[in-house]
Amino acid sequence: MLERVLNFINFGPAGSTGAAPATGGAATTGAAVPSGSPFGSLWIILIFFVLMYVLLILPQRRQEKKHKKMISELKKGDKILTSSGIIGKILSIQNDRIRITTGDRTDIDITKNAISAVLSKDSSPEKSAPKEEEKKDEDKK
Repeated sequence: MLERVLNFINFGPAGSTGAAPATGGAATTGAAVPSGSPFGSLWIILIFFVLMYVLLILPQRRQEKKHKKMISELKKGDKILTSSGIIGKILSIQNDRIRITTGDRTDIDITKNAISAVLSKDSSPEKSAPKEEEKKDEDKK
């Protein structure tokens, strides 16, 4: 089975192992016939790079897109976690910097890339108002 797989990868003829055929114990004269394609190992390398791309690069790109989306959706009042472990609430957002408060009188300026997670979104009254109206409409029915 393994021999068939290796022959398939090397594009060799079925059943050939590359060894010289036995001729009753007599030594053969002349050059041995090479088996397989000279590009056989190239396919193994190509498959390796495809697997590396699928297993390493694609997940990293997905994570980067997710992080950029998270950063673009930040707004004032969101509670965040920085990559250094600081938890704070967003006070203001500028071009590439965000000012957060971490305590009573502690404000810190950080870059947007330093944000690792949004812990909770700001619950503004604008978002809760439609929900209350929907509840009133349901009660009337």
